[in-house]
Amino acid sequence: MRFFLTTSVLIFFLCNSARAQVNLNKGLVAYYPFNGNANDESGNRNNPSAAQITFAADRFGNKNAACAFNGRNNYIRIPDNASLRFRNGFSISVWVMVKGFYDGKCHGNRIVMKGDADYLDGSYMLTFDDNRSSNGNNCYTERPDKSRQSFYGAFAASTSNEYIVPGKWYLLTYTYDGTNALLYIDCKLQAKGIVKNYNFANKYDLFFGKMDNMQYPYWFNGLLDEIRFYNRPLSKNEISALCTFTPEKSKTNCDEKEIVSAKFGYTVKNCNSIIFNLSAASIANLKSIQWNFGDGITTNQTSPSHTYAKYGKYKVKVITINKFGCADTVIKEVTLVKPKSDFTYSETDEPGKIQFKAKNKSENHTWTFDTTNDAKKEFAPIHLYNKSGNYKVQLITENNTGCRDTVQKQISINLKLPITTLSTEKETKLISAPEAPKLKLEKRADNVIQHILVENEYVNISIYDNGIIDGDSVTLIYNDEIIANHQLLNNKPLSFRIKIDRNRGKNELKMYAENLGSIPPNTALLIIDDGNQKHRIHISSSKSSNGIISFTTK
Repeated sequence: MRFFLTTSVLIFFLCNSARAQVNLNKGLVAYYPFNGNANDESGNRNNPSAAQITFAADRFGNKNAACAFNGRNNYIRIPDNASLRFRNGFSISVWVMVKGFYDGKCHGNRIVMKGDADYLDGSYMLTFDDNRSSNGNNCYTERPDKSRQSFYGAFAASTSNEYIVPGKWYLLTYTYDGTNALLYIDCKLQAKGIVKNYNFANKYDLFFGKMDNMQYPYWFNGLLDEIRFYNRPLSKNEISALCTFTPEKSKTNCDEKEIVSAKFGYTVKNCNSIIFNLSAASIANLKSIQWNFGDGITTNQTSPSHTYAKYGKYKVKVITINKFGCADTVIKEVTLVKPKSDFTYSETDEPGKIQFKAKNKSENHTWTFDTTNDAKKEFAPIHLYNKSGNYKVQLITENNTGCRDTVQKQISINLKLPITTLSTEKETKLISAPEAPKLKLEKRADNVIQHILVENEYVNISIYDNGIIDGDSVTLIYNDEIIANHQLLNNKPLSFRIKIDRNRGKNELKMYAENLGSIPPNTALLIIDDGNQKHRIHISSSKSSNGIISFTTK
């Protein structure tokens, strides 16, 4: 059992027979070193929901470095997780020391069990009992044969005459490759079964020290250490590496000159790739470096680069041991945030001229407006459309780490506003205040758009929506009297005549916004004919201000 400062070590070995380098963290989905706790140190968060256990010395004599089960009520329960459901091969490795034997019905002893019964499809286990020595009659004998107990795994029962010796440490390694179920005891193949394409992807919780069955609990009495689960079958070289590994111990009392004083920084490149930089009192004195990137991947490089598959928060840990045996652990949280691209747009006073605005000002922006040579790199660009039609506007947002997000919206531009020939005939209807329903208006600021000098008694006006037909509706107020309300603007004119009051210093036509439509503010085109001259005026109103045209007599 590794000392607590060297948890989650990436182990590389040179096997004597093959002289091949192996990586025992490849495919590691759960790892329980039992360094004073029962947590999963693989980075995959397969932590227990219940752990009614005590701790004892491991096979090297390190205190509180192995997990102890009393054979009566000690166990560990780990909630089901997709990473513990195996479909295409897997491996389990565990160091076991047996202290006693279960004497309940069938005499089973469950070391590792996922499944509430042996016969359930998809169950997998490491266990031992006297089934072989009793010729399959262990469920029909009152007492277990404690001198002839054998280990076995799913579809792989040992045929060895070397029975379990209480108080001795064993390394059990079980592998399945889609056809062959193999059980190694101390790195020697002791059992083989053939079962093709078996699916071990059951959804039961995982247990250490018992089976979750009241009638057949199969309590384990002994010590467990270094439990590992892989989502692939281990090779013979990797199994041998597990057997020959001797964990490096670190000192608990270091003088000032021996302290590691490790720390690290990092730089994000290309969105989700991170370069880590390790520093210490003396890099040259470091004997062991172990990084855990928080996503189940580890390495022993000094300043590694790592690419994360997903955005999120990761606790990155580096454990260092120097040549004096002194250790240091540094943990930092790394956050990778995907940028969110979105924008708003609004009309201006000029038809076809649209104000766009990105929602995130801190990012870099690239716009295209579905017209020729129109790319812009601004936070809030203005773009002029010269033709009516539907346009696809695209915004690409990129943050300072190179992460990108794209959003596209379609807008409709209508510049073909018919110009009505206004009449000065008397039959042109005046919309007077008494004909309009009563409406309670909010108090808003007044914005005079233009002053017009007139000679004649009447002025003819047509009003259209401006540029984009988006559902604007307005109330029209002339000389403090409502002359029209709930008027939906579009490309067909709302035409009316107003009478100029020569006794007033100024006559004001006010546009009050009701519904702002899909693109605020409300903008309109006014065609005003005073009998001598036609005026084209763009006017806008919003929830905070009114647009006003002022008329005075010559």
